[in-house]
Amino acid sequence: MRRFALTALGAAAMALVAALPAAGKEGVEATLLTRVPLDAPAGTRLEIAWTLGYRDHGGRRPFGASGVFVRLRSAAGGPAETASTAGTGEYRAAVRIPEGGIGDVEIGLRGWTNGPTGTHESDELFPITNDPLPGAPRSNAGWDSWIVVLVAAPLGVLALLAIRQLRPVRKARLRSQPLSKPQSR
Repeated sequence: MRRFALTALGAAAMALVAALPAAGKEGVEATLLTRVPLDAPAGTRLEIAWTLGYRDHGGRRPFGASGVFVRLRSAAGGPAETASTAGTGEYRAAVRIPEGGIGDVEIGLRGWTNGPTGTHESDELFPITNDPLPGAPRSNAGWDSWIVVLVAAPLGVLALLAIRQLRPVRKARLRSQPLSKPQSR
């Protein structure tokens, strides 16, 4: 049983370490380097450049990843146009204006989730510091911090179980020691 508890504790620790990169996207912001012409006609090819960065010890650091995208949502509710790219801090992608014109600009990181209902997109959207169409905040950063909590809680429970598992062994050792006989006078 002790070996199982220690193995489970090790597995939970590895899961926590694996969850930390997901939490590392918190605080990442996008800044457009090119102007987005909101009145451009549908079908026009538009080159968009932007940076991704986060604050670290008072300074700004670049954020690098593959699967980064720019998405133009249709103002008429039609299908969005998306272009993906990769980089380290600075990104550039060519995307077409969707039918109905630009309704929103999104910059994010492609992601996937799977469960009982299958595999689905689960993109992480970054707030745009100079958003040409500001609206509701678009960051999913609050969920990332819960990943650490959801992994750390079972890790703590397993640690308590491991400690409890070790405790009865010590009590059993104490019980197995012979009692000293009272001294007779």
